[in-house]
Amino acid sequence: MNTIRASGRTYDYIKTIGKGSPGGPGFRHPVDITLWGDVIFALNRGTEGEPCGRIGVFNFDEVFLGEFSSNGEGDGQFVWGTSIVRDNKGLIYLADEWLNRISIFNGSVEFNGENIGQKNFLRKWGTKGSAKGQLNGPAGLSLDKDGNLYVTENMNHRVSKFTPDGDFILSWGQEGSKDGEFNHPWGITIDDNQNIYVADWKNHRIQKFTSKGIFIQSFGVDGPGKLNLPSDVAVDKDGDVYAVEWWDNKVQVYDANANHITTLEGNSIALSRWAQDVLDSDSEAREHRSKVKDWSPSYRFYRPTAIEIDDNGRIYIVEDGRWRIQIYQKSFGQ
Repeated sequence: MNTIRASGRTYDYIKTIGKGSPGGPGFRHPVDITLWGDVIFALNRGTEGEPCGRIGVFNFDEVFLGEFSSNGEGDGQFVWGTSIVRDNKGLIYLADEWLNRISIFNGSVEFNGENIGQKNFLRKWGTKGSAKGQLNGPAGLSLDKDGNLYVTENMNHRVSKFTPDGDFILSWGQEGSKDGEFNHPWGITIDDNQNIYVADWKNHRIQKFTSKGIFIQSFGVDGPGKLNLPSDVAVDKDGDVYAVEWWDNKVQVYDANANHITTLEGNSIALSRWAQDVLDSDSEAREHRSKVKDWSPSYRFYRPTAIEIDDNGRIYIVEDGRWRIQIYQKSFGQ
């Protein structure tokens, strides 16, 4: 079933983007994306045995526009990228949990036919440590309406807030399972009211805070929509909350009051354009594929890590395990 209906909402699977590739069109263990209209910036993390360190750029129609950055410790490079976010000035912020720093790129897109303009590294900031203003395992990034950057710190078990230039503003949290405490937090997002949502990974819950870090509520620990190692969280324009379950390979959907609505499990029935192009030019690959009796297990999410929602209500779910993005369209009353 490619359409899910629940509580007056409809979620239609509309397409998949992705294939395995060390460069060009395709992904190598994608862990996060950020959006600019129909343009998608994808953070490819790679693995220890197959380091990648690149940001691929393409649009909703799967036109590949270019890529930038590389694996390494130099300016404009990264080792273990975890999160990426674009501000309203066109700057790209990238978190590196190995180097414990934030790198900033010029993310403005200049088109020349189907080619993207050169991306320029601008600056970096961050030092490893547990003192205020230091970083240890930056995992998730989100920007508020003023351009301030919120960073989840996986190893410091906290959330820190910085100016765009990296000046420390505030932090909250410590290791634990009480309200306002964290156990290896990962994804983070900010809603239209500037409330903060954190995927509290090893506490198996989502926590919600004010912009000053005051605890509001937590959910996902039991009952319908119970979470197992949530890796990311997003909030749409209607206030519905989406929590990505890295371990159970699902996306749990809640309303603004944290009531469970439905579960997305993946519906990738069609190959992406990139993958189809490979099959069209590779007879051996077509032959191998023809021998598979049941493709339905591959339709489902596998190790989803991130989620983004665009202004049109399209929901993008990034799968590290299957090197792709599944996209749904949300609507009401259908």
